[in-house]
Amino acid sequence: MARHFSASHDTNTLPTTAKLMKLLEASPNQFRDRYLNEIKSGSFHEYLSRLMEEKQVSVSHLISNACISKTYAYQFVSGERLPGRDIVLRIALAMRLDTNDTQRLLTLAGKGILYPKIRRDAGILFCFQKKMSLDETNSFLEDIGEVPLL
Repeated sequence: MARHFSASHDTNTLPTTAKLMKLLEASPNQFRDRYLNEIKSGSFHEYLSRLMEEKQVSVSHLISNACISKTYAYQFVSGERLPGRDIVLRIALAMRLDTNDTQRLLTLAGKGILYPKIRRDAGILFCFQKKMSLDETNSFLEDIGEVPLL
């Protein structure tokens, strides 16, 4: 039975990144034949839609709580456009996502993940860990002398 990996697949059933890397290093051809064609990259809007459904978040909630224009929100929710990095972070904060889901959204949007050696990113990661709101995150970033998300 073939295993299918996708952005909408339950990540708890997937081999870990470390296991996949070991398989790749041990036998690149076997990795290619066994896994590479089964790993689907997914898309930002598909993953966001799944998260919105799981968290019971509407587009109007995103527009309001992430301070995004209606037109812009519908463009990335429909897959017509990818949002900028700060918009992805605002969405994640508005949806109260954890760090893993946030990093995945950033990756699928083609944006850099949050990196704790970058001061602003470290501050944002702190805010995610403390489950701060967007307003609280912006205040915190301003307090530490960093650019807020909006």
